[in-house]
Amino acid sequence: MYVRSAAAEVDDVRMVASVVPVTATRDPVPPGLEVSDLVKAAGLHEAARALEDRRAAARCAADLGGLGPVKPWVRDAARFLSCLYDEPDLIGVARRGRVSEHPRGLAVDLMTRGERGDRIAECALENQDELGVDYVIWKQRVNHGDGWERMADRGGITENHYDHVHISFERGGAEGTPAPERCG
Repeated sequence: MYVRSAAAEVDDVRMVASVVPVTATRDPVPPGLEVSDLVKAAGLHEAARALEDRRAAARCAADLGGLGPVKPWVRDAARFLSCLYDEPDLIGVARRGRVSEHPRGLAVDLMTRGERGDRIAECALENQDELGVDYVIWKQRVNHGDGWERMADRGGITENHYDHVHISFERGGAEGTPAPERCG
């Protein structure tokens, strides 16, 4: 036989009372403040912007036709960078006179010059693990993720990578989702 104690009845009453709705008695936003100000103050503005950047990159219809049969993570990285930086021309699988990852589908060239190339190179390095980047060559320099090193003069604008950012990728693939907010 079950006997209910007085304490249990009190607890039952408290439990019922705790689910009674409470109505607000004043405006939740103090006068003079906008909801957008509160969102920014809470740090949600940056998160919302980053999410929108990711969605925009996913919606981008970059022309990946020049890549050829590159590895899937190379194609994903090319789309990510291309969509963020106004869809530069892309070159993927191609023959080279020098040793290169291009014929194996592990490299991409983003044809660009100047500041846009600077931003693409830095973005690739800032998302190195997420994109599966091995190294970046730009403006006669190479960076494996530990700083830029000067390269020997190869004899021309293209050979010295002044008209394109070259990105070589790891054989094992990428390790996550790249973050546009890390890019300048």
